[in-house]
Amino acid sequence: MAKATVLFRQCITPRQCRSVSTTSPRRTSTSPQRRSAAAPSPASTSLKPFSEIPGPLALPMLRHSAHVLPRIGNFHHTVGLGLLEGLQSRYGDLVRLAKASRTRPVLYVFHPELMREVYESCTTEPPQWARSPLLAHRTSKGCPFHGDETKAIWASIGALLEDPALLKNFEKAFDDIAVDATRRFGELRKAENALNEELETEVCRWALETLGMAALGTRLGCLAGPAHVPTSENRKPEKTSMDDEIPDLCSLSKRCPNGLTPAEALVRCTREISDAGYLVRSEHTLKTESKTFNNALKALDKHYSLTEHFLLQAMSELNSTDPKPEQVLLNKLAPLKQRILPLVADVLLAGVNPLAQSALAMLYHLSLNPARQQRAHDEICWSAASHAAGAGVQELPYLAACAREALRLHPATGGVVRRSTEAISVGGYEVPAGVDIVLAHGVTSKSEKQWGRAKAFIPERWCSEGWEPLRASRAHPLASLPFGTRCPASGIAGHVLASLATRVMERYRLEWHGPAANMVTTGVNKVQAPYYFVLQDAH
Repeated sequence: MAKATVLFRQCITPRQCRSVSTTSPRRTSTSPQRRSAAAPSPASTSLKPFSEIPGPLALPMLRHSAHVLPRIGNFHHTVGLGLLEGLQSRYGDLVRLAKASRTRPVLYVFHPELMREVYESCTTEPPQWARSPLLAHRTSKGCPFHGDETKAIWASIGALLEDPALLKNFEKAFDDIAVDATRRFGELRKAENALNEELETEVCRWALETLGMAALGTRLGCLAGPAHVPTSENRKPEKTSMDDEIPDLCSLSKRCPNGLTPAEALVRCTREISDAGYLVRSEHTLKTESKTFNNALKALDKHYSLTEHFLLQAMSELNSTDPKPEQVLLNKLAPLKQRILPLVADVLLAGVNPLAQSALAMLYHLSLNPARQQRAHDEICWSAASHAAGAGVQELPYLAACAREALRLHPATGGVVRRSTEAISVGGYEVPAGVDIVLAHGVTSKSEKQWGRAKAFIPERWCSEGWEPLRASRAHPLASLPFGTRCPASGIAGHVLASLATRVMERYRLEWHGPAANMVTTGVNKVQAPYYFVLQDAH
């Protein structure tokens, strides 16, 4: 291992924190740990061949594409997580897809105990996204995209962000950001208090400001100034069926780039990368000669330059004064020197959209449950009264439970992809090397066997007084991993979501005046626009 990694781990990794590895479910699981196995593997030492795992028949020429064709396909009406649920319902907890348009077979795993076998095998690794714009950009900048050193650094950062003592340094900063975001939400209201089309951009601003604070210990300025209020001159025209392929752009995209602040430029660049799918594997992003590929390189380079601007500011502030409480993480990262920039760029690049979409999903579920909103509001009022009486700041367990339940119902990712590097045993079958294994945590997080009333928003399942048959502790510890197993920010996601919910529920009541929202998958799972939120003042 490189000397920089050894130095880094000695400098920042607290001794009292447990070691984190990708084979452990404890780091990102939202379910309290439970030791009993739900589906033990067969005790027989003889393994069945990979070809005997059930799965859809691969037809000549069309291969597996025939199963999703309109009218004739078994799964033509499902996409994203719906397709995975259909595969599990039809074929069971292990589903094999032979080589189709892909260059290698795929194995879908739908039971958490079988997932444990994959994690504990220690013979899998994340697949390389070769020929992607991100890999090309990172190579041109001399940034390692994969490697043991990078994995060790991310694991150490993840361990730090799970330390309650470290997170306390960010409490006031995260709360201030939530206050500013809530103020801007109020400014977005139009006729009859309906939120305008800028809501997604505003939530993106909040997510970017939050992650910037966590990584750099300073405010970026994404929430400075008034919110954008559409008028007859600048309102986006309504799209028709002929315009469905045109992405919805935020208001910042219509302004002159030279007139944007660095924070606004970073928000605009982040939305562009997200909306255009530059981080998603597709036909266009894998062709180096395509216009999409080259546009992605330009956007990624702009994002990298803006990140460098904010990092230099943060490092200058860190070196000029004694570290502030919220600069604790940046101070611990300082021994990495030039390695800090690609790390921070990856945090702001890959973390903003999942966090923003998780926040929108949480607000959506709260808007459908006025009784639970009232309980959250009462908890906030009780905490404020206790603080005024000199009892100190009180914990808000119910609001934290609302955030955890939203993450369970709408995880940022549908699952984790691991590629076997040698033959392993899964569920009594021999899985050869070179198979892409999809661990579908997005399906198990809504499994009726694991949760009971699995598709209902029930924050009480995370509370100590919850009804025993619905307790989250009854679910397998790997049943819900909303951000996968390797995201270092998963340790703070629930914390910052609860901070946002606290400030919103303190001032407003959320309502949803429209049809039920759809979940779509575009790199991450997201609530599909348009949004029908109405923000009423709390009385």
